[in-house]
Amino acid sequence: MLKTREEYIESIRKMNPNVYMFGERIRDITKFGITRLALEGIGVSYDLPHDPRYREMVTKRSDLTGEEVNVYTHINSSSEDLKRRVKVARLMCQRTGVCTGRCPGWDCINAIWDTTYEMDKKLKTNYHQRFREFMKRVQQEDLMCAGALTDAKGNRALRAVRQSDPDMYVHVVEKKRDGIVVRGAKAMIEGAACAHEILVQPGTGFSVHEKDYAVAFAVPTNAKGLSIIVNRQSSDERKNDPGFDKGNTKYGSLEALVVFDDVFIPWDRVFMCGEYEYAAEMVTKFVLLHRMVLAGCLAGCGDIVTGASSLLADYHGLSRQMLDKLIDMVYYSEAMYATAIGAASEGTAYPSGAWFPDTLLANVSKLNLFWMPYEITKLADEIAGGIVSCMPSEKDLRGRVTGPYVEKYLKGTYDSTTENRMRIVRLLENMTAGAGRISALCMHGGGSPAAARLVLRQLLDLHLKQRWAKDLAGIE
Repeated sequence: MLKTREEYIESIRKMNPNVYMFGERIRDITKFGITRLALEGIGVSYDLPHDPRYREMVTKRSDLTGEEVNVYTHINSSSEDLKRRVKVARLMCQRTGVCTGRCPGWDCINAIWDTTYEMDKKLKTNYHQRFREFMKRVQQEDLMCAGALTDAKGNRALRAVRQSDPDMYVHVVEKKRDGIVVRGAKAMIEGAACAHEILVQPGTGFSVHEKDYAVAFAVPTNAKGLSIIVNRQSSDERKNDPGFDKGNTKYGSLEALVVFDDVFIPWDRVFMCGEYEYAAEMVTKFVLLHRMVLAGCLAGCGDIVTGASSLLADYHGLSRQMLDKLIDMVYYSEAMYATAIGAASEGTAYPSGAWFPDTLLANVSKLNLFWMPYEITKLADEIAGGIVSCMPSEKDLRGRVTGPYVEKYLKGTYDSTTENRMRIVRLLENMTAGAGRISALCMHGGGSPAAARLVLRQLLDLHLKQRWAKDLAGIE
């Protein structure tokens, strides 16, 4: 069943997930401004399948259920599916201007699918069959899954087994007849507070001495012992205010620290338990997908920043003078998108039938994300001018004494209004320096730039390139 936005939000309200912010539990996340905006952002992914313009792009016929499902719950089965992933990611960010948090869950689904297939084939386990049954329910009920990889880590210089506190990485503390008990925390998890299910998988490789850390499972967001602590963002309290000072007046995003305080996981929800040899493999598959799809996300957010910057240039009366900068902004968004589409187009099928992008191009996409969104942000700030960081509030615009002054002195060109100019400035502030800052998505999403460089170094074949050059130069 393809849920509507309203059905999705109501289903989360009924679950009443264990979400905290500012030291207190949020009693109803559908009414709290910060979480409500995030729910609305995710809600767009539930709107699109019901829109005739996008239905073909955002739905697929499931091989598991035979029914039409949301692509966010679909297993990639072709290069076209990978390209679809990039296109949908860009579309979502073009429509919302934020990271909605469904991509990591999408990546986890595919990484767990293929890795459990490999494990069952070689180890005679039944993880893949468990995951198939879990995915049938996800697709049939159109569930929002958040993906959780990054552990708290503690001392980054030490492996999990060497930490003074063993809970710095999520691990199994007890095995029971009917399931396992886990403890630890996953950090910076996008969309966790607004999900039906959290898919947990290893965030790194583990040794034979770290078997208890090699664990993957699914857990509902209202499980006993699970706490979701929403992270603070710059200017996030504005999201609780009415009006346009929040910048993005419709949608938001949020990350969270997800704490597992002896959470019980039934066996039918466990997809790895001690198979340390496959932990790094599962991470690698997630990373390949996430490094590709993030380029689509950032291209979409770049489109919004470019559009806002172009409007502000119009309001300033500087459209012609800023055209070259706007062209540069378009170039950066399209360059990110192009490498992601290239990675998808060169993708291949893995043993389970799931498809993953080209390793080299997926990591090139990641390295583009390391700097291109920052260039877009810098150009936006240059076009906007100093007002993007020092503008009066909407209350000053509405104030009895201050209103006439703000209305008079913050007006731009004769055919623009002061309020419209202020609204666009707030949106740019939000996306370049506030809660929706696009560059925050790109630095460490899908792993650090250093990790992507390491992959490129491993794949680098300079001898082959030298041989081509020698042949053309006539060198034996």
